[in-house]
Amino acid sequence: MEDQWPAQLENCRVACPAGELDLATTLDFATLLRGTALAAGADWLIVDLSRVTFMDCSPLRDLCTAWIRSRATGRWTRVVYDQAPIGRLLRLTSLQERFPRYASIDDAWHEHDTGAAA
Repeated sequence: MEDQWPAQLENCRVACPAGELDLATTLDFATLLRGTALAAGADWLIVDLSRVTFMDCSPLRDLCTAWIRSRATGRWTRVVYDQAPIGRLLRLTSLQERFPRYASIDDAWHEHDTGAAA
């Protein structure tokens, strides 16, 4: 997994992993998401999966942990993706309502979701 250290968007952090998210990269992904918790505004989180080429169930635990951490402080975690396999994975694991599909970071920031996972 390649990653781009989270950028700051107003008072929200943006994590942009790239490549494969699977059992071999889950520790790196977890570290990337936890790293977002170190800065002010870290409870607002956008995870941009648009550069992810493959994803299995392994990173879902870390996404859910980030979501729970955000919710505990009255904030949110939103996920950007357009890949049908990621949408199917979220639907099959009953996480499509927790992580609706956002087409871009800007759409996620402004809560313009494109509906349930594909």
